[in-house]
Amino acid sequence: MKLALTLLLMAAAAHAAEPPRIETTLVDAEMFGFGTFQSHNQKVVRNRRGIFMTHLRSRNEKYTAQQWQLSWSQDGGQTFETIFEATDATNPPVLETDAADNVYLGRPDFVSLEVLIYRFLAAEDYRTPHITRIPKGAAGKYAMALDEPRQQVCYFSHSGTFHRVGFDGVERSSVTLLKRGLNAVQQYPQLQFTPDGTLHAAWTTEKIGGYLYWDIHYMQSPDGGGAWRTMGGQPITAPVIADDGGPADRITLDDEFDVHTWLSSFLIKDGMAHFLYLAQSQPPKQHYVRYDLKTARRELDIQPEFKGQSLSLRRLDGFFASRASDPKSTLYCIGRDPGAPRLVCLASDDNGATWRDHAVSESFTQPFAIGGCREVTPDGWIIGSFTDKTDTSDTKNTTAPRGKVWFFKIKAEPIDKPQPE
Repeated sequence: MKLALTLLLMAAAAHAAEPPRIETTLVDAEMFGFGTFQSHNQKVVRNRRGIFMTHLRSRNEKYTAQQWQLSWSQDGGQTFETIFEATDATNPPVLETDAADNVYLGRPDFVSLEVLIYRFLAAEDYRTPHITRIPKGAAGKYAMALDEPRQQVCYFSHSGTFHRVGFDGVERSSVTLLKRGLNAVQQYPQLQFTPDGTLHAAWTTEKIGGYLYWDIHYMQSPDGGGAWRTMGGQPITAPVIADDGGPADRITLDDEFDVHTWLSSFLIKDGMAHFLYLAQSQPPKQHYVRYDLKTARRELDIQPEFKGQSLSLRRLDGFFASRASDPKSTLYCIGRDPGAPRLVCLASDDNGATWRDHAVSESFTQPFAIGGCREVTPDGWIIGSFTDKTDTSDTKNTTAPRGKVWFFKIKAEPIDKPQPE
């Protein structure tokens, strides 16, 4: 009897010690395995009208006919309805939303080579998009960031081009921001605005003449994309050489050029720049890196394992989230468990110095392209999406449904949570 009671108490204690579950909603059960490609840009946002997300349902072999959808949830992510869909030569569009609850969507067109910026207006109930077309900027990897004070959105393409479009839909500027170096070309751009109006940019490069993600770089613009500088404040003149031959800050290490290094996510918070990347060495090294922006010093590099008490992250994808309005708020990092097909969320209450378990999902088949919104929602949720590759055996039949698209949300710590001294 005592043994049975002891075992029962031990089981109850173990259950109580488990992190909370990540809540998931199936959005699309009939799509191919790259529906939310990839974690370097933002495809889920939330405003006072609800949650919006984008994904691909199918594509053809030549990448000229991808069916994509913009979905809207008005019940906190429990259900989604499609409010716009089209078939274009594109990857999943990126999203932003402004203080007036308007939704901005950006995507390329691989046939016309245009960049298209859509404005879905809250006053029109998001029924009809207003489209700005920008010539000669299309590429398969891209990011977008919203600049509320300057009333513009910025779009950064791995073609090296950088575009600014006003909230009125008028194109303000288009420039070549990056150019190829001797070793590598730009890939997978990322963008973020901080409350002081500084635009932060980062990107991964790919080696010329072979499939190898070469290195990772960073730079910033104090005026929202006009003038650029290094982390230490040194001016940079565009077009900037994208690889290690250029002036931008290199995040990867000197001994990592011979292995794939791919930037999953970066985020600026309370004077620190946080980077998440995997070096695919043997054994692989999962890096969490923190820089002090005031000194431009790499002051923290947690690797080869990035973990809390029992949960860890080690995959190509993943993202950071926090509250930009509260510099002392908790920082979150969401990715995939290296030992199981499930999502994991780690949390830091001291801006990255230490990390703890925060939440974990149920198991899936093969979670992929785990990305989300960099901003914790006003009602206290981390939100994102991913593709579960349910059938990877037929890699050539690209139009067959070989995966499912999921939305997820994670309860964040309350705003008034006591902070460590």
